[in-house]
Amino acid sequence: MAYFSSEFSRFFRRLARNNRRPWYHAHKAEYETHVKVPFGLFVEEMIERIAALDPGMRCESRAAIFRLARDTRFSKDKTPYKTVASAVIGPGGRKSPLPSFYFQFGADGLGVAGGVYQPDRDALLRIRRAIRDDGATLDRLLRNRAFARVYGALQGERNVRLQPEFTAAAGDFPLLFNKQFYYWREYEDPDLLLRRDLGEFLMRHYRAGRAVNAWLTRAMK
Repeated sequence: MAYFSSEFSRFFRRLARNNRRPWYHAHKAEYETHVKVPFGLFVEEMIERIAALDPGMRCESRAAIFRLARDTRFSKDKTPYKTVASAVIGPGGRKSPLPSFYFQFGADGLGVAGGVYQPDRDALLRIRRAIRDDGATLDRLLRNRAFARVYGALQGERNVRLQPEFTAAAGDFPLLFNKQFYYWREYEDPDLLLRRDLGEFLMRHYRAGRAVNAWLTRAMK
């Protein structure tokens, strides 16, 4: 049996066209039935699957799942709701500063990600020092067939200049310029959400990025 029905994608298509609080409240029951409840159950299953491999990734589902309501205080986009359901599985859930596993489901398909999206200044310094000292290991992990096939490469915004302690190594390890270290894969196919093996489909993505996450975690500690 599939985890989700076609009503999941249909709700988000309609929300995208009617992203207003009165419309959402008039259709809240549909959200609860077709999105919130099945997504919550799916996240709980994914936590168990991932924690069976990596117990340190365990978190509570309520800590993993993002709210549907958007924080519009500092955004030019004032639409009140996100048009995806999303979660982060990792130490502490969505608030974890450590490498985690992210996924989002919406009307157009799904996205999967991992790594470190917003390291603070100290964490960034530790990651850069680890790349300087052990960048060859990270390069080898990024060239791994499964990671390269699923994600391609680490992504992220880059600095133009580096601290002097990193400039000599930057020629060998261009990732030193990164200030984000995440990987991302997107599928524009809403039928993927109807797969009976959706959990295992995401686990293949988790396993593909697992060693990179582990390297980044060691670097940050």
